This record gives sequence, C-alpha cells and structure tokens, in this order.
Amino acid sequence: MNNRKLRELLHAAKEEKPAAPTQGFDLLVMQQVRRNPTRIELSITDVFGRWFPRLALAAAAVIALCVATEFVSTGPDLSESAAQLSAQYLAEN
Repeated sequence: MNNRKLRELLHAAKEEKPAAPTQGFDLLVMQQVRRNPTRIELSITDVFGRWFPRLALAAAAVIALCVATEFVSTGPDLSESAAQLSAQYLAEN
C-alpha cells in the first residue's frame, strides 16, 4: 500500500461516525461488573503495608508504656521520699 492510499484511508476513517451502542448497553456492563468483581490476591507485603500504621502506633504505645514503667520502678518509693523531706524539714527547724 502506498502512502497516498494510506492517507486517504485514514482520512476517511477520521470522518466516519462511530457506531452508537445499543440501548441499555451501559446497564448491561454495570450488571456484569457488579456480578463478577475482580479481587486481587494480596501478598504478604501488601498486608503489612496496610497494617503498618496500626502496628507502628501499637509498637510506639508499648515502648512508651515500658519507658514509663521503668521510670516509675527505678525512682524512690513514696515513703522514702516522705522520710527524706521530713528529715530535711526537721533539720532546718
């Protein structure tokens, strides 16, 4: 096929009206989409990607709880603190 014939063919195709779909075609398509939804199998990385924000928040909460527990457990007891304060108060007066 030479270039002139090809150009004529393409020009004729551009001017041609596209075929109109039959009545109710859009409804048939939507029914098929609803009947057969495509479901993608998730890989383990996809699952971790979806759960990562929740897991990160839970891990941060556990770390904060551990730090708070360590801080509270290593500090002096309330009775020891009260004894020290009362001894200082009595020494000053």
